[in-house]
Amino acid sequence: MCGIAGLIRRDGGALTGHNLARARAMRAALRHRGPDGEGEVLHADAILEHTRLALLDRAGGAQPMSTPDGRYSIVYNGEVYNHRELREQLSYPFRTRSDAETVLAAFVERGPECVHSLNGMFAFFVWDAVARRGFAARDPLGVKPLAYAWDDGEFLFASEAHVVARARERPVRANIGAVLEYLVAPCFSGVERPMFAGVAYLPPGHWLEIGPEGPEVRRYYRFTVGGADDPGPDDEALRAGLERAVRRSCVADEPVGVFLSGGLDSSAIAALAARAMPTPPPAFTIAFAGMPDFDYAHSTIVVSDDLPFAELAAHSVGAPLTVVRAPRGELAADLERIAASNDALPAWEQELAQDRLARAAAAAGLKAVLVGDAADETHFGYHFLLDPAAIASPRAILERFAAVPVRRDVLADPLTVFSDRYRAWMRPGLSMHEQIAGTTALIVERWLPRLLHNGDIHGMRVGLEARVPFADTELLALAATVSPAAGLADGEKTRLRAALRGALPESIRLRRKSALPKDQACAAIYQQEAARLLAEPPELVRELIDLGALRPLLDPARPLGEWERAALFRVIVLCHFTRHHGIS
Repeated sequence: MCGIAGLIRRDGGALTGHNLARARAMRAALRHRGPDGEGEVLHADAILEHTRLALLDRAGGAQPMSTPDGRYSIVYNGEVYNHRELREQLSYPFRTRSDAETVLAAFVERGPECVHSLNGMFAFFVWDAVARRGFAARDPLGVKPLAYAWDDGEFLFASEAHVVARARERPVRANIGAVLEYLVAPCFSGVERPMFAGVAYLPPGHWLEIGPEGPEVRRYYRFTVGGADDPGPDDEALRAGLERAVRRSCVADEPVGVFLSGGLDSSAIAALAARAMPTPPPAFTIAFAGMPDFDYAHSTIVVSDDLPFAELAAHSVGAPLTVVRAPRGELAADLERIAASNDALPAWEQELAQDRLARAAAAAGLKAVLVGDAADETHFGYHFLLDPAAIASPRAILERFAAVPVRRDVLADPLTVFSDRYRAWMRPGLSMHEQIAGTTALIVERWLPRLLHNGDIHGMRVGLEARVPFADTELLALAATVSPAAGLADGEKTRLRAALRGALPESIRLRRKSALPKDQACAAIYQQEAARLLAEPPELVRELIDLGALRPLLDPARPLGEWERAALFRVIVLCHFTRHHGIS
């Protein structure tokens, strides 16, 4: 896991002192992603920069890495779990044990089509010094990020969008459409477009070629659910596929831990990892003061207390469990930190928990953890898929999550504007099968990449790699053969629950999905922080948000509902984000 960046100049002027300084500033800004080493490769047209988090072949895996003849050079971020098997198919003169060299060799021999043979999470860029062309690719679900910009013959790329925005020869400005989407539809925001004007993301499951005319982007992967009558694999085959995915994710030269919520997905990963490793992995779970007494009956996505289930899951597999606490006295500082870290803008209060978990795991000496992300999205894990009204239109989804009030002179009807944007996935007049399939596609292509981005950004801020077994391409292929009817036959994740019978305590295997916890008792702190920041709001906040409509929420005497609290959370982090990045 690493940080990658580069500067490509079509005029052959990459190596001026000014451009070298810009490229090296990009590398310095990504140092947190790779604390174990750094390097660069220089060409007349291209500068490639790299910071390294070493989990495989520490001695031989330094980057950027070039072919023996110097023609091709790669900067690579990720883990390709089948790289040993892939090596046996290639006739390349390997000199290291690193998967980066395997990806480079695969590209040299197979060109862009090499992406179809890679099983893992990755974002990489290869420069061909002879053809003077570049190639970039991102993994199927978007576990690893890649942002870029094309400005008048100059191509910039980096692992984080803010790094590209600062490297451009222009003031850092907000992408107003992206920020509005964040305020109105946070669950889908920060995926199609970064928060910075002039910067783009390479979408998940896409590759990019950069030539004289600029970037050309092509899709190579799309997740689709099974046909209406497709039952998918039997329980044994699905469980075996998950076992192989977890086993592949455990391969590292450094210790690997697990984030354990006590839900089906993370508990299954912990149980299967305990069998794949010499000793059970260290586990980490989050707890807030008073969590057993939170009002779960009126909570939309957090419906039960994780801690008893996490303790049961850890005990059942013999994994040492660290309960990570989040003191409310540190909440104001936590809000500012995650706003500075997450360049897609923190969309969920649960990112506070992700930040705490990542810091605890890194402090314990870990460089990688297994997480349960992508299971819900690819195995029918959302309960609202069973409600025809909830999946009738994009608007029905957005109405479940209250928006921050936007000024009417900016958008008169924000919900309609953004509902229409997602209409391609969810159209009226479809059958129930088609509605679920379309909603799942929207979730996989817009909701899931946002969740994966959050997991990457908060972990990598402290040099911690989040590995996602449910994003394994072999497992995805199995999941894609399950029809909605089969996947939801007995409630959410029917097939996955059946496949895990006997692998977990029954109370965990049958537990209803509950999202990562958030602190229900922090409303007063949100009100204080929002009032302080909005006393002199940043220009962007003042111009987009209806502060008059928001002001009643700042009254200390007013109790806040779940989504009123969430609205204040987003306003607070937007204020911090705007000031941290100097955005106009």
